[in-house]
Amino acid sequence: MNTRRMNEGTLEIVKDDKVVMSLSEKMDGEAMVIKVYGELINEVSHEFEDELMAAFSVCDTVRLDFSETKYIASIAMRALLNVQQIIDENDNAALIITALSPKIKEVFEESGFMDILCVEE
Repeated sequence: MNTRRMNEGTLEIVKDDKVVMSLSEKMDGEAMVIKVYGELINEVSHEFEDELMAAFSVCDTVRLDFSETKYIASIAMRALLNVQQIIDENDNAALIITALSPKIKEVFEESGFMDILCVEE
C-alpha cells in the first residue's frame, strides 16, 4: 500500500519506505503548474490521476512539467488519457504537458501521445 505525505509543500507517494513519485504544485497566473518527480509507476497512477482531477477543481488550465520524470508506466499514460477525455467536455479546460525529459518524450512519440495530448516542447 502506498503512503501519501507532505514534505515542504510537495506531495510524496511512498511505497516500501521509498519515495516513488512526488508532485509540487504552484499557481502561475491562472494556471496550476504541477511538476512530477520520480517514476510514474503503475502503483501510483491512481494517485496521479486523482491529483490531476483535483487541480482541475481549482483552475481550468493545468501544466504538467515532466522535466524530472524518469519513467511513465502504461497505466499512468492511461490516467492522462482519462483526464484529457474529461476535460475535452469542458471548452475552457486545458491540460498542457511541458518539459518532457528525453526518455519520456521518446515514449510519447512511440505511443502517439504527441498527437493526442497538448505537448509544448
